[in-house]
Amino acid sequence: MKKNIARKLSTFLIVIATICGTPAFSYEHDQPTSVSMIDSGPIRGIDNGKLFSYLGIPYAKPPVGEFRWQPPQAPEPWTETYNATKISNQCVQNSDLGAFATPGGQEDCLYLNVYTPRTAKMTQDLPVFVWIHGGSLWVGQGADYDPSKIVEQQNAIVVTFNYRLGMFGFFAHPDIKKENKPYANYGQMDQSFALDWVQRNISSFGGDPKNVTIAGESSGGTSVLAQVISPWNKGKFQNAVIMSGSSMVLKYPNFGAPRPLDVAEKVATDFATAVGCKKQNAECLRNLTIGQILATQTPYMINQTIIDGDFMPISPAQAIQEGQINDVTVMVGTNRDEGRFFAGFTENETKKPLTEKSYYETLDAFFGIELATIIKQQYPISEYNSASEAYSAVMTDYLFSCPANRLMHSLSEHTKVYAYEFSDRTAPSYLKPTTFPQGAYHTAELAYLFPGFHGGKVGQPIVLNYLQEVLSNEIIQYWVTLTQSNKWKNWKPYNSKKENVYRLMLPKSHSLTKGRYISDHQCSFWDTTNVY
Repeated sequence: MKKNIARKLSTFLIVIATICGTPAFSYEHDQPTSVSMIDSGPIRGIDNGKLFSYLGIPYAKPPVGEFRWQPPQAPEPWTETYNATKISNQCVQNSDLGAFATPGGQEDCLYLNVYTPRTAKMTQDLPVFVWIHGGSLWVGQGADYDPSKIVEQQNAIVVTFNYRLGMFGFFAHPDIKKENKPYANYGQMDQSFALDWVQRNISSFGGDPKNVTIAGESSGGTSVLAQVISPWNKGKFQNAVIMSGSSMVLKYPNFGAPRPLDVAEKVATDFATAVGCKKQNAECLRNLTIGQILATQTPYMINQTIIDGDFMPISPAQAIQEGQINDVTVMVGTNRDEGRFFAGFTENETKKPLTEKSYYETLDAFFGIELATIIKQQYPISEYNSASEAYSAVMTDYLFSCPANRLMHSLSEHTKVYAYEFSDRTAPSYLKPTTFPQGAYHTAELAYLFPGFHGGKVGQPIVLNYLQEVLSNEIIQYWVTLTQSNKWKNWKPYNSKKENVYRLMLPKSHSLTKGRYISDHQCSFWDTTNVY
């Protein structure tokens, strides 16, 4: 039943862990940099007069042929200078998220990009900011995000990278398990492998391997949380920023929850049957063409971490509750109106707003009749301006705000946590006009970190006004200086007794009073539903 629901809603709600991002940005009048040495060999980047960019650096061997569905492996070294001057292949993907995906790509896609201040020197020990892109674990690439403001404003080094997506990145076939290697979460293994690369090489660019912050939004945020939990990552980073990525605490079979291994294996065998590998053997699967996989994979893709017993030993909720996490400082938060993006996206696609009838039908299909019945009572349309805003409130609270509230409480028992809510309801939207205000929608904060971010190629270009630029500066400073958070004057560590969530907004950011965040998002109700 749940599997059918997920498929039925694939064109309507599947965008919940979006974003692919903007087209890779470019610079004019680029000049070559001096040669730097990393463990694989010498490289040369480009100088655009504002920052140095080292693009398309291989951090792992191409996962092709026999290496498809194997853990990442070190790339072959080189002796001649590697020209790190252009963006690499994106990983294989369909247009499953509509305009926010760029179909195509190659399996040979495990590359990263390093951006440094022009003044960076090996002896500087600059802070390092590693960005894990979102896109439902299905689409996107690291180069979609312009890091220039972070680099220039905070004198920091930024690393972005690609990781395997869709069926290529999250696949748990039993015959591959017989090979006795880590399997299933290949995309997040790639992420961890990229963090290894950072530890080995970032000092060559002037970065401090002991001051690394990893950050991501949506499925990038759930990936950050997965790295915080996974025992593979001890000592690889010191700070983590989980943006709109708290759904990891949800219980399966609720939408957005991590997948038990047996469930993921059943999905994989169903895919093998559908694609013609009826003998269920790894050889047949590895001989499939990219086209064959892309043509079949959409109903079988997994958009959440698989509890594989290795990279993710136990359920994330249990690991967090028991304190089985890496010793890092964590920032965790959401946007005030997350769900309005999905209602707006759907309205853009269908050319019509939700009606009372479609609101109720959607809740029934998504949650099942029993839970949907009490949700309708808790979120009656009469309390909102429209069915779209009622639906948006449900999705905001269920998938983002209340799981984040649970995560704030649980994590703060074991490590230092900073809790936030991005609440600039004047944030410009890159969607086409909608019948309701977008507010602080899902992904709205990305333009405050990455200049010009506006989703996919058809999104409306975003330009922040001068007030929003001030908030942007504040956000960037907090995101990059977690290591020095004890010096922050206005934002204090989260205390579960005070429930001090920091609201980032105009005209001035401030901490919410006790109970305000919970009441705004009806978390006392969701706490009774057993969804997390």
